[in-house]
Amino acid sequence: GKMTTMYPDEAGMDKEVTAGDQADINAFSKLNVRYHELEDDLKVKKEELVNLQDCSNELLMILDDEELVKVGVGEAYADLNQEEAQEHINGLVEIAEQSTKDLEAEMSEVKDKMKELKARLKVKFGNSINLEEDE
Repeated sequence: GKMTTMYPDEAGMDKEVTAGDQADINAFSKLNVRYHELEDDLKVKKEELVNLQDCSNELLMILDDEELVKVGVGEAYADLNQEEAQEHINGLVEIAEQSTKDLEAEMSEVKDKMKELKARLKVKFGNSINLEEDE
């Protein structure tokens, strides 16, 4: 026979979990996982930005304009003059800032969808349904 998961609710009545509910629950879990992945990515990006800004500040402290600066480009290092090095770093900062914005935008979208699903499931199952989620 078909297995039905029952959630007893406050009134002691059993609510049947429909395929639609199950889909919502699965969607919620997936979004939750995605949210945490985005959170980790964002942390990495923010650290990257801090490092880039540190580099940038260090560059500004080099008084000798003629001094070449070693800048890591992928696996290699390029000797750039200060202005070029500064431009290179500014470019990286821009990219990192854009990624940060994109990640934050996706996080808030994911959060909204989770809220929606949660609200829908709460209406049906009340507090008897436990959707693990870090606030």
